[in-house]
Amino acid sequence: MLYELDGVKRLHGERAIVDIEQLAIETGKIYALTGPNGAGKTTLLQMLAFLERPDTGTIKFAGESVDFCEKHLRPLRRRVVLVDQQPILFSMSVFANVELPLKLRNVKSAERKVSVENALRQVDMLAFAEAMGGRLSGGEIQRVALARALVCRPEVLLLDEPTSNIDKQHQPIIEDLIRIANSDYKATVIFSTHSMPLVEKLADWHLLMEAGKFNSLRVTER
Repeated sequence: MLYELDGVKRLHGERAIVDIEQLAIETGKIYALTGPNGAGKTTLLQMLAFLERPDTGTIKFAGESVDFCEKHLRPLRRRVVLVDQQPILFSMSVFANVELPLKLRNVKSAERKVSVENALRQVDMLAFAEAMGGRLSGGEIQRVALARALVCRPEVLLLDEPTSNIDKQHQPIIEDLIRIANSDYKATVIFSTHSMPLVEKLADWHLLMEAGKFNSLRVTER
């Protein structure tokens, strides 16, 4: 198993935002996370990205218990990428935003250029390579953030409402990229959504959340 959660709770005061007795996530699958607003979906994704720590319980990743100290988390965070529902771009060009994680990984300049151009082409944003991130629409920012995630070739791709700000014309691009990340890059993908058609098109497993708990866990036939 890639993730194993046991007795995991995340509290806000006395209220449990996430309250999971047990959850196992398999390597190489696509999981859809659904539920009403406030169900705990975003908090769960942040915990799976090692950005939030549980107040109780344990999280295992690739068979090892996660120690939520910065020294331990730094290498784990390079293996897992979360794209928020409202991602933030830095005050630099679109190209530079997508290139940044490769620079941090000391990838050579020529290789960075090819990888960034390929990623921007995949999200139909190559024509905006020199545009400043702050001048883009919400949907364009979402696509650049997805390119920035994919260029890292993460083991795990976590997406919070990946199509919520995307116009209908570009939603098939996002769907295709989720498939590519899973089939070609071999990433485990976990995305939250309110779109049942998206669940039915993409997911191997459907996790239904309510009040921080799972009401059901079922495979979606495709």
